[in-house]
Amino acid sequence: MIEWVSGPSLKSLSETHIYCIQNLFKNETGEHYIPDTIRALPIPIWKGNLILIDKNSPTDIHGVFWCLRFNEKRARVVAFVIDRKFQSQGFGSMAWDRFVMHARTLSISEIQLEVRANNQRAIEFYQKRGLKIIGKLENYYSSGLGYVMQGKI
Repeated sequence: MIEWVSGPSLKSLSETHIYCIQNLFKNETGEHYIPDTIRALPIPIWKGNLILIDKNSPTDIHGVFWCLRFNEKRARVVAFVIDRKFQSQGFGSMAWDRFVMHARTLSISEIQLEVRANNQRAIEFYQKRGLKIIGKLENYYSSGLGYVMQGKI
């Protein structure tokens, strides 16, 4: 059974989990991260830190939704990626809705994130949730232009 669960501290992830996350980013975004870079991300242990796993095979990670509190009212999505074999099945919406529900209990009312300019599916996903492009990011991604998106939740 595939489901989102609260993620552990990134520093505590096993080598197997790190390898899964590296491959997930490489295969789905083209970005290459080394284990120390993943472990150094400032993702707190809270309900805005989610991983997509198969309960029957919990060593495999099929998605991540990592978010942190940016300031009193705003959260920032640091990473949101799902294995393509699980895309278009509602898992993205589930993670987003779960995060929004928890964020609201903490009086977080805004969200910010970065997205590749050529990732039209992701941009449309975020726009459907009320986010708008507020800026461009030159050389942010290895593949080129990125956008900063922001909105209310």
